[in-house]
Amino acid sequence: MVAAKPNEKTTALEDSGNLRTMNRVSIGNTSIEVEVMIYRNHPGGRQPLVIINSIDLPMPPSCEFCEQMWNAGFQVVFIRRPGFGRTADLPAVLLESREVKKLAPVGAETALLKLLIDSMGLKNIVLMGLGTSNSICFRLAQVCPQIELSIYANPLFHPAIWDVIRPAWLRRMIRQTLLSKSGLKIAVKGLRAVLRRDPVWFYKQFSQKSSGDLDYIANNEEDFRRAGLFLQRISPETMYYELQTALFEDVKWNPEITKESHAVILSGVETTGKWKRKIKAEADRLQLPIVFAPSGDLFVPYASPDVLLRILDERLVHAEPSEIASLETSNRNAQNYK
Repeated sequence: MVAAKPNEKTTALEDSGNLRTMNRVSIGNTSIEVEVMIYRNHPGGRQPLVIINSIDLPMPPSCEFCEQMWNAGFQVVFIRRPGFGRTADLPAVLLESREVKKLAPVGAETALLKLLIDSMGLKNIVLMGLGTSNSICFRLAQVCPQIELSIYANPLFHPAIWDVIRPAWLRRMIRQTLLSKSGLKIAVKGLRAVLRRDPVWFYKQFSQKSSGDLDYIANNEEDFRRAGLFLQRISPETMYYELQTALFEDVKWNPEITKESHAVILSGVETTGKWKRKIKAEADRLQLPIVFAPSGDLFVPYASPDVLLRILDERLVHAEPSEIASLETSNRNAQNYK
């Protein structure tokens, strides 16, 4: 089991054998912390599959998914970003509306995650962004040479997103967060009330377009109850940052950059026709290959793990597996990083 230093806090998720232990890790000479899960809690001589959380699900993938990746030669490393679990938000100055609109917190998180990856000694990484985290993952792939392949799962980089959000009451609530500070606080208060009543019901409503997502929820209800607790703790400022970044077009997705990158877009077919047309058009503009999985939408890689593994098999030139440093070592390296 991964050792925790005094300034790390370890939380064992409620699954068999505590195979998904979350460790709280300080990054560099800062007060900023993230939470990291290394599946099976110790280096396993497998290629790292690094997953960055989105607002949709601030939880690591299921043990079943992680075990399937393990058996295929990949070790899941899940990173829960600042403000999405038991860690504090990014510094307040970065979350001011002016800075969010300039994408300053996106740049800051990119730099912090690169530092974390460096300190953990990860190499030959498969990076997978989910939903709202893809703006960060896109930038991380440009500055982190250890990343061998990027998977942008369900990226929200075009303005057709509003048509996808179901049900209508949730779409109205999310719109309200972006209109004013008072609207933001009211919407966050309403979201917390819904999540307190029944987080699993909330997620089923949010995922109603996709039978694959609904099956994933049904098979992992405890994870979604815990996700509901984490969503209730998200501050209005972090909520605003995440939604502002995700729901307005990110003009930094430049085809002159992406056409040279080793990346794949992964989407599910269980969504609206407009979304599929728009994401295909955006993939063409960016000159990135796109794969449509038969099952899943918000949680498409988890609902269609066989499709993900086929992408990895087709796209990777297998190198020697990375030796993942223990979190004790990575935390020490991060503290000493100059």
